[in-house]
Amino acid sequence: MQVLAYGGQVTATPPTTRRELNKARTREALLEALRDQLLERGPAAISVEDVAEAADVSRRTFFNYFSSVEAALSEAISVPIDGMATALAERPAGEPPLVSIRRVLEASPLPREMLQWLARVRCFEPERPGFAVNVWAYHRDRVEDILRERTGDSDELSVSSLAGTVMAVFEAAERVWFRPDAEVDDASAARFNELLRRGLELAASGWVRQTGT
Repeated sequence: MQVLAYGGQVTATPPTTRRELNKARTREALLEALRDQLLERGPAAISVEDVAEAADVSRRTFFNYFSSVEAALSEAISVPIDGMATALAERPAGEPPLVSIRRVLEASPLPREMLQWLARVRCFEPERPGFAVNVWAYHRDRVEDILRERTGDSDELSVSSLAGTVMAVFEAAERVWFRPDAEVDDASAARFNELLRRGLELAASGWVRQTGT
């Protein structure tokens, strides 16, 4: 199974049986149908029936994989985070986490597709709807999991505050970057990634502005 990651494709752990392969294909078909409908209709117009029909499965099958459209959507637009987890594992041991994240994003910037998804969910708006708040919380939980594994830190306050810093930098970059009526194209995505890089650099330095940045 292939999933979209920062710079292209990341291969997930391959299923080992035919049954697992079929389940992985069905899950990805549902997620892909959900992404398509998100871009076409926006989150409020997505229904379980339409997603299931587009994936050529039954409504019951959808609920075998996801508890709700919201839960499925949270997973559908978080695939680049899985790519970040893989890339962080390859960074030098002992490297400060914020530096590692910045290096990973410099090597493989967030893809335009992910920013389009987030824009449609309205995660970037100052007053997010409940749907977007829950999607954002899902992303934060995933970042906590990744940082906990990366640092090996058992101090929950340390992990939670670090994840909170990362998410705060993302949110700050988004607020500076996002315009409700602007198209999310390649140039726009590049600008977002530059803002994100600068924000992470500021956080890593203790918000001491470096000359030339």
